[in-house]
Amino acid sequence: MNLPNVITVGRLVVTIACIALLAWAGKTPSPQPVWWAFALFLFAAVTDFFDGWLARRWHQVTQFGRIADPFADKILICGTMIMLVGFPATAAILPGWVVVVVVARELLVTTLRAAAESAGHAFPADRLGKWKMIAQCVAASALLTVLAGTDLFTEVAIVAVWLSLALTVLSGINYVAKATRLLQGS
Repeated sequence: MNLPNVITVGRLVVTIACIALLAWAGKTPSPQPVWWAFALFLFAAVTDFFDGWLARRWHQVTQFGRIADPFADKILICGTMIMLVGFPATAAILPGWVVVVVVARELLVTTLRAAAESAGHAFPADRLGKWKMIAQCVAASALLTVLAGTDLFTEVAIVAVWLSLALTVLSGINYVAKATRLLQGS
């Protein structure tokens, strides 16, 4: 297993620890476990950039990495948002239906990616998908600070939730169009 894939697996482990901390925190969490979850979330989000960058730079893109990297991303975002919608402090900013849209888009893109790749077409993330991921990470990070009891990033959380929703929908439409063109040409 090469270093980029080790980083991806590590990101998945850190993500699971972040989600476990949020589950352990309870409905009215004390700040300490939430700040730990925040730190783990940020670490996982930052390492998302490095594994792909290293794989491309070192020419170590593997089939495992092409599957595991987006899987780890989806667990990070969907898992964290699902947990956050369960807390009254963050559910007021992150409506449940927004989380449903995010999860549905991720499942749809995963299905499209599998269909395209099984037909022999590469289906990597595009720029819009990467901007969507950044917006989702900003939204989740800001929401975690709100959950920890600070209102310093509440406005950032509100704007980032709606921006990430817009980018989620737009990138989903973009991927559907891209997959349709690829699959009709096969």
